[in-house]
Amino acid sequence: MSDLAAEIPALTDDEGAFLALVVRAQPATAYQLLRICDQSPVTNVGTSKGKVYPLIHRLKSRGFLASKPVSGDARRSEWLVSTDEGEKAVRGWIKGLKPNHLLPEDALRIKFQSFHLLSKTEQWEWLCGAEMALKGKLRELLFHPDPFTGPYNDLVLDSAITAVRSRLDWLARVRSRLMSELDPPEGASTAERNYSRP
Repeated sequence: MSDLAAEIPALTDDEGAFLALVVRAQPATAYQLLRICDQSPVTNVGTSKGKVYPLIHRLKSRGFLASKPVSGDARRSEWLVSTDEGEKAVRGWIKGLKPNHLLPEDALRIKFQSFHLLSKTEQWEWLCGAEMALKGKLRELLFHPDPFTGPYNDLVLDSAITAVRSRLDWLARVRSRLMSELDPPEGASTAERNYSRP
């Protein structure tokens, strides 16, 4: 562990990702930060309102975030900025590598461990739905890149595109395995029967 990471209290990945966003976008309101996350095709931090406001409270109480009221705002919004300690904490978080960073959580992979519990028809429906959703995400990444710019935004986008393409390649292997086990089920559509990935 680096000296910097040892000096600063550890951030969770959600705290680190959110605080890093504050550092890049500051000053910004919680609403603006939520919008950046919602509009970003590459961000997948837990950023619902129910998570963000407690997270902001925690980061403030630890001295990593400071705020001041937005003048003339009847909703009592606050400008959020990172403190010097917050920036140090973000740097420590960036430098830290944990085992779960090497093989990140993957909901598709976790669900697939119990794939045998589905009927063959349900397996084909899941596969087709996952492929369609991932192709939609790939189009979004290719044609509507992240609106937030940074010095390495192109590499962040490249990582997301590579991950989606890798998942599509894996799903093609799943499809091949299912096809080798049996023909598509009776209720399968023509598209499912004639499927070929571009």
